[in-house]
Amino acid sequence: MELKWLEDLAAVARLGHFARAAEARFVTQSALSRRIKALEQWAGAELVDRTEHPIRLTAAGTEFMSSASAIIKQASEAQEAAANYARISDRGITIACLHTLALNFLPRLVADLHGKIAPFEAAIVPETRTIEEYLYALRNGTCDFFICYNHPSIPFDVDIDDYPRLTISHDRVKPYGLGKQFSGILDRDCGASIPLLEYGPTSIMSRVLRNVISNAPFERRLRTAYRATLAESLATAAREGLGVAWLPETIAKHVSGDAQLISISNDFSAELEIVIFSSRHNKRPIVQRIWDALEGE
Repeated sequence: MELKWLEDLAAVARLGHFARAAEARFVTQSALSRRIKALEQWAGAELVDRTEHPIRLTAAGTEFMSSASAIIKQASEAQEAAANYARISDRGITIACLHTLALNFLPRLVADLHGKIAPFEAAIVPETRTIEEYLYALRNGTCDFFICYNHPSIPFDVDIDDYPRLTISHDRVKPYGLGKQFSGILDRDCGASIPLLEYGPTSIMSRVLRNVISNAPFERRLRTAYRATLAESLATAAREGLGVAWLPETIAKHVSGDAQLISISNDFSAELEIVIFSSRHNKRPIVQRIWDALEGE
């Protein structure tokens, strides 16, 4: 049994609708339904009456939910207490972010904030999680901020009242290759096969890439030569001459090595926002000072 199954059931009970509960939990409706079924199998009873509209809990589900609610609350409190011990200090903050942003953008951002509000301790957590998990971490205080990319191809249907957000910078995804090896390979009149350095399907950037190359004149010439979740891995593969990678400019210009990556086209690119999320429940003074400084820019 997983804690998120209990939270799924709580969302269904609160909203009375699988689709709306799935949206609130940032999962597909089919995934939510599978998790509820798994919970029912674990509990040994039907917990949801699917014949009712709006959906209601069964008698067994109502009884189960009373205990489940206490478990959710206790788990949240325990995690928050552990997070407080894990902080560098009472004045410290924890920032969850995409690994790509942790390499160069976050150090510059923290240094800039030091100059504006005074030095503070910062713990950066560049983990690969779902949006649901990042928001859960904000809500229970495991992290104070979440920083990520935003693009029309990335679904971010987040309640801004609960999770306010700010656009704090911009980046751009462009195609890069090694030196002049791939110069002109995206041109319409070029018939050569294009070795694509592709993002893994669970990566946020994979959605951006699909949006950029969908219906491009060279789309049928793309052949996946290398696949990885992290942009940094694709950047290194591009530097080694393995193919063409669509990379954020902030990553491409910091790739080290003797060989030089160049942008092979200014077309077929995507503009990205860099956004920061917090939780309205987070009342820590240092968090509010940082938010005010960012909001005032």
